[in-house]
Parts: sequence; C-alpha cells; structure tokens
Amino acid sequence: MDNSLVVALGISVVGMTLLFLALIFFYGLLSVLTALFRVRPPAEAEGGQDRDGTRAGRDRVLLRAAAVAVALARAEAEQAPPRGEPYARDERGTAQATSPWWALHHQRELARNPGTRRTR
Repeated sequence: MDNSLVVALGISVVGMTLLFLALIFFYGLLSVLTALFRVRPPAEAEGGQDRDGTRAGRDRVLLRAAAVAVALARAEAEQAPPRGEPYARDERGTAQATSPWWALHHQRELARNPGTRRTR
C-alpha cells in the first residue's frame, strides 16, 4: 500500500460505511422510540365520539379553532409595519422611533465605508 490514492480510497470507504451504519442505527432507534412512546387518543375507547355524541362536533370545533387562528394571524399581520419600512407606526399612522435593529443596520452600513459619506 505505497500508493497514497489507494490509502485515501480505503479510508473513504471505511468512513462512509461507518457513516451509513450510524445513520441506519439512529433511524432504527427513532422508529423504536416512536413506536414505544406513541400517544394513543383516549377517544378510541369511547368509539371516537365527541361531547355531543358525534365526530362532526369535533370537526366543527377544529374548523372553528382554525378560523380563529387565521383571523388572529391576519390581524397581527395588518398591525405590523410593512417590510422594509424603517419606522414603526402608531394608531394615527405617524412614525415612531427607529427600532434598535434598524439602527444597528444603519450604523454598520455607515461604519463599513466611513470615508465615502463625508461632506467636502
């Protein structure tokens, strides 16, 4: 084994084999742990019925919860300032103080090339 290419290929083969064996081991370990600790719903024992006696009641509750979540996300998005706008706006639409992140961004931009922004 005087040839360094053969030695490098041998090390690569051994390393890749160990890598794939470790990946297979961890995949198997995750599968076993998932099977052991799976949460079983208590509704299976009662036949899968909700308080009002139907599965449709549960579906209505889930749809209502989804609708509330979408409405809250839209309301939050409408209150947030648009992307790229450096100022937060209050209820009247007037600009407030600059956010600390925006100030840091501008400071870095100014410090990057200090000579180009001087007035002559």
